[in-house]
Amino acid sequence: MALLIQKVSSDFQNIDQLSKLNREAFPKEERMEIHEMLLLIEKHKLEVSAIYDDDIFIGFYALHVRKPIAYIFFIAVDESKRSQGYGSQMIQAMTQQYQNFQIVLDMEAMDEHADNSQQRKKRKEFYLRNGFHETGYYLMFHQILMEIVCNKDELDVSGFQELLNKMEIRNTTFQIFHKKEI
Repeated sequence: MALLIQKVSSDFQNIDQLSKLNREAFPKEERMEIHEMLLLIEKHKLEVSAIYDDDIFIGFYALHVRKPIAYIFFIAVDESKRSQGYGSQMIQAMTQQYQNFQIVLDMEAMDEHADNSQQRKKRKEFYLRNGFHETGYYLMFHQILMEIVCNKDELDVSGFQELLNKMEIRNTTFQIFHKKEI
């Protein structure tokens, strides 16, 4: 199973599949609509890649890239393709594609009282198994506490904060804070 990576642009042929997966994979308060992604792609603020196994659409990932950080906004695998190793292969492909960058992502923080606490735990275990590690840092996104993990050594906090400051996402400001500050 060799994955094929196709960059998404305004003339992307399978935009409907990507849009459908985007709606299914992310709750409304965390999701970015496809028209917003396309606008950010045009402004060179977001890189979106569709992933295929031969000609079968598997999923996509979206990153904001600004050296030395590649920040994963979204990574999604079609529900029918989950638990088949595709997510791990997508992480490997990203790691190879952005090998000269520290790859950073955020996810809902662990909360044993949350309705989706098991899903959060599985998600975190997946990323830890695939080369990411805890950083001790968090950020707040629309009143949702997000834990930050990365793939290389210690989080480049200043580089990541600079990347966040340069983004143009729905008039949102992001502030990184350490676990000790919670």
